[in-house]
Amino acid sequence: MDGASYQRFPRVKIRDMKDDYLKFELRDTDASMANALRRVMLVEVPTIAIDLVEIESNSSVLNDEFIAHRLGLIPLTSERAMGMRFSRDCDACDGDGQCEYCSVEFHLNVKCTSDQTLDVTSADLRSSDDRVVPIDVAGRGSYSNAFEASEQ
Repeated sequence: MDGASYQRFPRVKIRDMKDDYLKFELRDTDASMANALRRVMLVEVPTIAIDLVEIESNSSVLNDEFIAHRLGLIPLTSERAMGMRFSRDCDACDGDGQCEYCSVEFHLNVKCTSDQTLDVTSADLRSSDDRVVPIDVAGRGSYSNAFEASEQ
């Protein structure tokens, strides 16, 4: 059949496969099928994100909503993600999101004491669970050691 669409009959060739890694080749299909496959794979990756932000005091030039949005964009480790529950489905705390099964609490407490601009990064976040930390902090090794080094 001339001009037939191959999107319904894709071929997948596995190039390399490990416990946490798969390299494959997708052929004889169109971009919509490849995009659908990509989206399904991304949905299956467990993730954790900062969702609820309560700001007690903010004397910076940035408004609260901007800071909350930026906090939500920080990539967090997801070692615990598979074992966590959605707060709306948690029966331990009746869905209020205030228990160890469905939430992790972060604190950000920084103060500029000079005339210079203070750079606040994800390394300044303090997690209630050492297994859930920002990606860049996790890459440095021990969570508590990273803070001890940054506080000196």
